[in-house]
Amino acid sequence: MVESSTHTVITAISDSNFESFVSSNLHSQGWDIVARAVDVAALQAFLKLNRETAKNSILIYAPDLPGFSDETLATLRTEVRHTIGYGTEAEIAQFGSLTPRPTDPAELVSQIRAVLRREFREPLISSQKVRNLAGAKVIAIASAGSATGATTLAINLAMESSLLEKRTLLIDGNSIEPTISIALELRNLRGDQNPRLISQLLWAYELTESKSATFANFMTAAYTNFDLIVIDLGSISNFAIKLTDRRWNSQCVTWSRDNCDEIWINSRPDEVGRFRLARLIQELSKNKIKAKLQFVANLEVPRRRNDHGAHDLAEQIDQLNPINRFTLPRDNRAVAAAATSSSALSEASPKSMLRKAILKIASEV
Repeated sequence: MVESSTHTVITAISDSNFESFVSSNLHSQGWDIVARAVDVAALQAFLKLNRETAKNSILIYAPDLPGFSDETLATLRTEVRHTIGYGTEAEIAQFGSLTPRPTDPAELVSQIRAVLRREFREPLISSQKVRNLAGAKVIAIASAGSATGATTLAINLAMESSLLEKRTLLIDGNSIEPTISIALELRNLRGDQNPRLISQLLWAYELTESKSATFANFMTAAYTNFDLIVIDLGSISNFAIKLTDRRWNSQCVTWSRDNCDEIWINSRPDEVGRFRLARLIQELSKNKIKAKLQFVANLEVPRRRNDHGAHDLAEQIDQLNPINRFTLPRDNRAVAAAATSSSALSEASPKSMLRKAILKIASEV
C-alpha cells in the first residue's frame, strides 16, 4: 500500500546496508527521503540550512552514526517533527530508547506509522490530564450480530481517550475474529505477552488461548496502571450460551459481565440489525449483569417519521434501564480512509462527523 501523504524523512545511519534498506523501502511507499547523513556534522549542516523542511520531517537514526551522543540527540529532537532510533541488542542496552532493527519492509512501515500516531493533534475540545487514583474505568464494546462497527468504535474511543491524555489500554477480546491487529496493522500482536505501546499513552493487547489462564490477574494489574480500558468483545449473540460456556473463548464475555463498569451494545439500523438487537435484549433481560449498559445505534441514517419498529425497540431497551442510548452517524468515507491507512480516524479523517462524535463521547467517559 503506497502512502498518499507527503511524509519527508531524514536518515542518519552509518551502516550502509541498513540505511539502504530504510531509504529504499520508504521511498517505494511514496515517502520523500530529503537527506541521508553519514555523520552528525553532515546532519547538523543540513538541518541548519533547511529548518522548515526539518520541522516537518521524521529523523530516522542509529547510534552508530559518527559523533552521536545522547546530548546531540536531545538537540536534534527539537529541530525535527519526530525521531525514531534503531539499534542492535548491544546498542539498545547502552542507549535505551531504541527500537530493534526491523527485518522486513512491512515491519519498518508499521513502526514508522506508529511513530506518526504518537503526534498530538490539535484537540477539538479541551483536554484535562487524568491521574488514576481509583483504578481504571473499564468499558467493553459488544456487537449485536455482525458488521455493527463495534471494532471501529473501540479503536477510536481508545485513541481519542489517549489524545485526551488518559493512559488507555485497548484489548481485543474477540476470540472468534480478532480484528484490531489487522485494522491497525500491528504485526504479531497476539504473540505479545504484555501490552504493546502503539501510540502516545495508548497500548494494545490481544487475548489468546495461551493468555486466557492468567487473564484475571492481567486485568487486576491493568486496573491500577491505566485510566481507561476498552475491550472489543466482538459479537455477543447467543449471550446466555456464552455465559455458561467454560471454554477459553467465552472467558472475556463472562469477565466483562461481572467486572466491567459498562458494556456498550452496538447495533445496525437496518431490519436485520434490529432483529438481532431485539433477540439480544431478550437474552440480556434474563441474565444478571453487574455492568451498566449503554446502547449504540451505529451507521445511523435519518428515520422515517412513523417508524414504529424503532419506537418499539427503544421501549424494549428502556426496560433494561441503560445509563444511556446514543447514535453514531454513517460516515463511509471516513471509515474507508481509516481502513486504507490502517489508522484511527484522528489520523485518517480528523474533521469527519464520525471522528467528532466519538471524540465527544470520549470526553464524557
